[in-house]
Amino acid sequence: MNVQYGPWSTELDDEHHLAQALGATGTGRLLDRIRDPRAQAMSAVLRKKPIEAVLSARRWLTDSVVTGSWADENEALSFLGDLYRDNNEPALASTYYQRAGNAKRLEELSTSVGDLLLPVGQLRDEPWWVLRARATLISAQADLIEDHTVGTLLSDLTDLAARGRAGELSDSPTQALTLQATKSACTLASRGTPEQAGTLLELLASDVVREPNHYRHTDDEHAAACVEIAFAHPDLTMAALTRLFDLAEYDTHKALELLASHRVLELLAAREHRKDRLGKPGDAGMLTDDEQTTLRARAIQLAQQGGYLSDVMCSEIHPIHPSVRDRAEQARDRILNRPAPKPGHAELGTAMVTDSYLASSLADEDQEACLRKLLDVAGDPREVASTRQDALIGASNLVLEQSPDVKHETFQKSRAFVLGEQDGSHLDDELTGDSHPLSSFRINGGPASLCGHGLRLAAASATTIEEQEWVRDQALGFLRSDERSILQTAARTLNQLPREVTSNIDTSLLATHNHVGVRQLSAVLCMQNPERCLDTAMRLAGDSDGRVRRTLAEAAAYLAPDPPESATAILEALAQDPRHSVRVATHLHT
Repeated sequence: MNVQYGPWSTELDDEHHLAQALGATGTGRLLDRIRDPRAQAMSAVLRKKPIEAVLSARRWLTDSVVTGSWADENEALSFLGDLYRDNNEPALASTYYQRAGNAKRLEELSTSVGDLLLPVGQLRDEPWWVLRARATLISAQADLIEDHTVGTLLSDLTDLAARGRAGELSDSPTQALTLQATKSACTLASRGTPEQAGTLLELLASDVVREPNHYRHTDDEHAAACVEIAFAHPDLTMAALTRLFDLAEYDTHKALELLASHRVLELLAAREHRKDRLGKPGDAGMLTDDEQTTLRARAIQLAQQGGYLSDVMCSEIHPIHPSVRDRAEQARDRILNRPAPKPGHAELGTAMVTDSYLASSLADEDQEACLRKLLDVAGDPREVASTRQDALIGASNLVLEQSPDVKHETFQKSRAFVLGEQDGSHLDDELTGDSHPLSSFRINGGPASLCGHGLRLAAASATTIEEQEWVRDQALGFLRSDERSILQTAARTLNQLPREVTSNIDTSLLATHNHVGVRQLSAVLCMQNPERCLDTAMRLAGDSDGRVRRTLAEAAAYLAPDPPESATAILEALAQDPRHSVRVATHLHT
């Protein structure tokens, strides 16, 4: 009882009536069995006899309930869940995992079943661990939940969160049910009614004020819900973004990150720069001039406090503000005055990427000076690999607005990085690659290669068709790599190249790649020529990964308002997709 409900204490090993009864039997058992059903179930699994294993496990579960052994009951429930999971019965596995309160196994199961919606029991009249597991499953499969059931689930979750905060629930000592109900409600907030979203925002209002740098376990979900509510419910856009700024002012990392995201910046930036993406003034999601002025003023205040990524946000939405230029000049000075590496000394983590973005608003000569400095850092093998990679990313940011001569010079330097001729950095053996499975201290710093980051720089600096075709050929070669980060970089690079350079890429071959980013690239390229690539696009419309189908839907919808017949067929197919995000994407731009 103490373990399940608390309070936690140092007296959890006291004898209980069940333990005393077991001692009195002389055999350690309350029920006479010829063979222990637990041992029989495990033996059957080893002998690959699943039916026998299920029957023995059910007997094991029954015995544990009869004798009141909670530990055995939970173990038997999880064992049965594993059995059904491994024998193609995910729905039954989900039911047993919920009874066991095994939230982690439910999350893993929801990932493995793809687009299959698993059954969820009611959010009442069960122990807290069962309700927490169900709330976890709802959050994990939020994108698959039917539209007609979202409202009921959101109301139930919000009610659980409110009751838990009021102390009216039987919960764990750490309030696990209350926290998970709050997180799951945030996940569904944008799909409910405006009234439900407003109720949730009001419920979470007390979570804003706290001690500086104090993290709440629901902060990430709270911040993400604010953004989704702002776009889903126009009447709540100002309230939701105001809450997002409130969270950011208390150094909530997720809120600061979201404020610098492309979606939020479009709402906060000048109106004339966002009509093409958000529609005409007065459309859903648009802020009034007064609301925009208020939020932009708060962005300036946030940047003055030095919040994470607040400089980036401020430079985007208020580029002519004096403080923005001051920070850009400070960023320039940090880049130009960066000291040379010291022998035997390594620094992990730099500000070069952010500084390069800020410095990109300065005069051309300042940008060129910073570009040359970053290229020097990237070419210095005395630096660790992560530092050189940051320098290459920073150079990619700064080269975009340079003259053709500077771009050509940068492109020539980038070729050596792409071809692997510059690989080999300080402490590669200690700081990069996979950590040893028996080591608790070795740092996994990712791949040591600079090829992917060099490819990004080459794409940013390529100006002629010949240079762009060289980048294309190198990127296509990288698609054979086993390193996920290089695959992702290659796919993004191909997506950024001009259409005339990528028009002859075989989209059907890309559509069979095992990396999701490459198949997303295939979806985008298909929509550049939907008539020719209709068969491949229709195959991608049935891809097992929802991210691929969502990318295809967005690319097809982008052809609106007058899409070709083939794109219309694809949109009609995706409009029936089991995932809510894919269905929404089909009319994103229409």
